[in-house]
Amino acid sequence: MNIVNQLTLRYMKQNKSRTLVTIIGVIISVAMLTAVFSISSSFMDMMQRNTIAYTGKWQAAFLDVAGEDVAVITNTEAIERYDIDQDLGFARLSNSANRAKPYLYITGHSNHEVIGISPIDGRLPKNDNELALSSQFLQTAGVSWKVGDVVTLDFGKRSLNKDGTSETLGNNDPYQSKEVFTPTKTKTYTITGIVQAPAKEQEAMAAYRAFSGLSEGNLEEGFPYTVRVEYKDFKGLGDNIYETSNTIASKVSGVKNQVNEDKIKYNRDLLLYSGISNDSRFLDTIYLAIFSVGSIILIGSFSLIYNAFSISLSERSRTLGMLSSVGATKQQKRASVFFEAAVIGVIAIPAGLFFGSIGIGVTLHLLSPFIQKMFVVSEPMRLVIEPYSIIAVILFSILTLLISAWFPAVRASRITPITAIRQTKDIEIKGKDVRTSKMTRKLFGYEAELGLKNLKRNKHHYRSTVFSLAISVILYLAASSFSLYMDKSYNMAQAPLPYDLSVYARGADLERVKSLTNELMSVQNATTKVKTQLLYNDLYLNESEVTTDISSRHTLNPDGKYNMAAKIVSLDEASFAAYLRSAGIDAKKLEGDEISAILVNQITLKEKHNFTDITQLTAQEGSEIPLTMIEGAKVGIASITDKRPPFMMRYEEDVSSVTFVVSERDFDKLRELGNDMLTEQIFSEVQFTTEQSAALENEINPIINKYPDVHVYTTNLIAERQDAMNRATVTSVFLYGFVVLIGLICMANIINTISTGMALRKREFAMLASIGMTPEGMKKMLRFEGFFYGMKSLIYGLPISLCVMFFIYMSLSRNFEFAFTLPWANLIIAGIGVFFIVGISILYATRKYKEQSIVESLKNENI
Repeated sequence: MNIVNQLTLRYMKQNKSRTLVTIIGVIISVAMLTAVFSISSSFMDMMQRNTIAYTGKWQAAFLDVAGEDVAVITNTEAIERYDIDQDLGFARLSNSANRAKPYLYITGHSNHEVIGISPIDGRLPKNDNELALSSQFLQTAGVSWKVGDVVTLDFGKRSLNKDGTSETLGNNDPYQSKEVFTPTKTKTYTITGIVQAPAKEQEAMAAYRAFSGLSEGNLEEGFPYTVRVEYKDFKGLGDNIYETSNTIASKVSGVKNQVNEDKIKYNRDLLLYSGISNDSRFLDTIYLAIFSVGSIILIGSFSLIYNAFSISLSERSRTLGMLSSVGATKQQKRASVFFEAAVIGVIAIPAGLFFGSIGIGVTLHLLSPFIQKMFVVSEPMRLVIEPYSIIAVILFSILTLLISAWFPAVRASRITPITAIRQTKDIEIKGKDVRTSKMTRKLFGYEAELGLKNLKRNKHHYRSTVFSLAISVILYLAASSFSLYMDKSYNMAQAPLPYDLSVYARGADLERVKSLTNELMSVQNATTKVKTQLLYNDLYLNESEVTTDISSRHTLNPDGKYNMAAKIVSLDEASFAAYLRSAGIDAKKLEGDEISAILVNQITLKEKHNFTDITQLTAQEGSEIPLTMIEGAKVGIASITDKRPPFMMRYEEDVSSVTFVVSERDFDKLRELGNDMLTEQIFSEVQFTTEQSAALENEINPIINKYPDVHVYTTNLIAERQDAMNRATVTSVFLYGFVVLIGLICMANIINTISTGMALRKREFAMLASIGMTPEGMKKMLRFEGFFYGMKSLIYGLPISLCVMFFIYMSLSRNFEFAFTLPWANLIIAGIGVFFIVGISILYATRKYKEQSIVESLKNENI
């Protein structure tokens, strides 16, 4: 080891506090990178396993494949496992307690594990004489079947007579009281197991799901089958999975009168969480978001480490000058700084990897029970560290160290002996550089002027501190805005229906329908309940009556009008009053004898993968909407709002539907103006949110069964909504965790920079004290220095933060169009936080200063 490196090591040992602070700074940066990479891989692993538990491990499904062509797919070399799915149809349940689901819908499978069907009691069926029932069936059907029972089922077809024509009902059709079930065959099964099949539960609206076995040797020619496949190396295939699947599909002719227009269906969630998607626009949005977060980490790491080396160089300038005076070359001086970076890296990078992995591992372990409960899965949230992640962290950390050390190393190589001994490089005194306004002394006093002159005199340290503060503000606001816009994006994209379970009712006797819905509103196992009545009315509007959002998307009819639909919806009294309060609408506006409505004039429109907030009508309060269904009837617009009512879908795919909300009293007035035909057009519904789904269904079913003359069906979205809610919660946990981590890094950076800078000025403070500056005057000077630090950092940091926030907004608005919003609360927190942290840092530095002797401080060369 050469003499320069030996002196560098000696310097690092001598200045233990400075070396330790630098190492800790690098450890924090490496730990942060390790945590981010680990969170990313662990989160993706969790989502993949959750998707597999929900839908199975299949990546592509080939639809309506003729029995004779199945082998063409299953014998393909690229395929590892597959499941052959046969629709066996509806079987009647004569004793079901759930009137909305009087059937079983049974499918046969050759490999149930491929599609995510897992047994919770018994075993999976092995042949076509065995049957597995869903757990939902046992919970709500009221049928006491168990594993080992032998049951005989009547298979058949559902149909409904409409205007003298028999119409076949399928999976997507709810049960209707007037439908007819026509038996076609009988089959006996042995029940072998009770299974969880979350992705399959909702496939048939009028039936519970059940699963049989399937023998590949008994496939019927010309009969349609669905073949779901797992590729041997689907991650290796990447986006080529779509081309490979299309090639396989081209070899299959399919069955005649094919039901599905598309030949292939993909498990898009599993592919997406594996980094595979044929939606390049969506992936671009994801990559831009990742790039934004990565840039935040890069800037934070560089700022932290660069400041540490810059401060270290300020301390060592005299030593480096002395080395230069005895023959040290520029290369040796530059190498000295790089050697220091290497020593720090050898210690800090492994430590950062270790502590980052341990820290995020403990975090995931603590969150695991919470996540398991949310996702109702047995798999725990586990720490996943990919080898490429470790390599990426190490390379990135080395690169950051080199870049951070490069500029101080170049400065070190340029230090001349005279400059170093005089120490005029870091502190250059020129009249124009330290000139201050006379107003500074008049407004704040002599100490403030002296503090400002000190900042101007110590240009390098002043700029480093302001840069550090500004970067901290930028990092915090960028992370906060990213959280805000991600939350907005999720709120747009989440499941459109705002309830867990709903009961739809319709009948010729409106009083019977009302009696049913009123009883449903009395159930105990619902968290929230909303009763609605709905009428549709055609609107024929002039171009001046619609916004450009509508005119640019909707075409005129031959009469030069925009044909739109008005949805007139009533809310029960309690829900209506709560809605008025949440929207800030005065209830007095809706009083009077006229029929008054609230126009909901903003919707979120989904166009492919894009979500846009749009307005629809140019109507003003006090205007009237004519009702085409009732001659001469009109609805007055009492108020206009963008507040979504509780029943309304979170996004719409039809731009021409406009929502008007009325009270039950005004809806009854509207009905009285009509005739008997109007009664037939009223749709009644009760929507529930609940945490006790099975108990709620068991409470609802007896009520529904009391009204056989009312057409009723239920929609249960609990599993789907719970899955979406869980994903959003976990995303928020990690997203806000990242914001907190960034905040801690910023705080450490600022305290490190300011307190170390104050420590480097011990001799200066001792000199000021020696010529008569009082402790109170010293405190006042330092307080004003902190004030100037904070003001300057906000002047630079806030405008740059706005630009960064707008860039993040533009990245996400490629798919989610919403107004640019400033996180005002976070802006205020950033401003207060800057002055708070500066104050804490200066307070810490002044307390350390009090412990120092003036004589010793004047004599000492190092910290």
